[in-house]
Amino acid sequence: MIVDIHAIARRYGGKVCKGNALIPTPGHSSRDRGTAIKASALAPDGCLVACYNGTNADALAVKDMLRADGFLPHDPHTSHTSHARELTAAERLSIRQAELARKRERLAAEEAAARCAADLWRNAGRADPAHSYLVVKALEPFGIRQAGRDLLVPMIDTGFRLWNVQRIRPDGFKLFVRDARTAGLFWPHGVHLIDGRPSAGPLVIGEGFATMAAIHSATGYGVAAAMSARNLEPVARAMRKLFPARELILAADDDCHLPDNLGLDAARKAAQAVGGLVAMPRPETRVADCGADFADIPRGDVAGRVAAARLEV
Repeated sequence: MIVDIHAIARRYGGKVCKGNALIPTPGHSSRDRGTAIKASALAPDGCLVACYNGTNADALAVKDMLRADGFLPHDPHTSHTSHARELTAAERLSIRQAELARKRERLAAEEAAARCAADLWRNAGRADPAHSYLVVKALEPFGIRQAGRDLLVPMIDTGFRLWNVQRIRPDGFKLFVRDARTAGLFWPHGVHLIDGRPSAGPLVIGEGFATMAAIHSATGYGVAAAMSARNLEPVARAMRKLFPARELILAADDDCHLPDNLGLDAARKAAQAVGGLVAMPRPETRVADCGADFADIPRGDVAGRVAAARLEV
């Protein structure tokens, strides 16, 4: 059976690059094409799969997905659900080489994207307080800039290097710099004093810029926006390394309107990883089908809900 790399790329929203179908790794962002699939006579089923942002188990799961969708032959001896055979030395070497090549390409793309982000930030001006997104969210434009009609939210690492910029359009649509890094990055505000010492009080970590800006406005606490639920734990761990003894509060987005409450679950997991507390925007008696974050509730309630943060065990 001939493996159709182009058909695989089309089916899973990917692209073909240097003979590889680059597709999103299952469970990751649809924009994050972290799985490389290559036709190879070295593999019994005709292709090699490498997940640069996953494990061998993820790669085997991708092969099962390809079989289920008819791109690979059904062979119980090659399915990890049926006691998969050991990979050959040639397969392991090819997979490792593909992973290293993909990692080098990814790092090069991230460096290029970081330069684009730095140019955007450098050439941007002050954010307009009358920008429609700020008006709707009732926020001040601290810690951000504006380029044209877009607000710019800087995303840095723990060494304070700018890697990415989130652009927020007037209608609230958000996007990152193409190919830019997101994992472990955050938008900070009020985390340190002007002289470099940590600011007073706990450090609050949450998802979006608006959520964390609302919390800072209401409490004066230092805040860090991880930009996504999946990034909460990496950012929380990074903050714990920077502040070993500081109280950390995870401000959850309450996604109770979804089948899986991703925001709350991710906040609880991150808090448990760093010995932190969890604050919810609404009490447990909230309406079950109405999600919320801290930018959605009255400012007078924000400080109280953060103060009511509790340990999750």
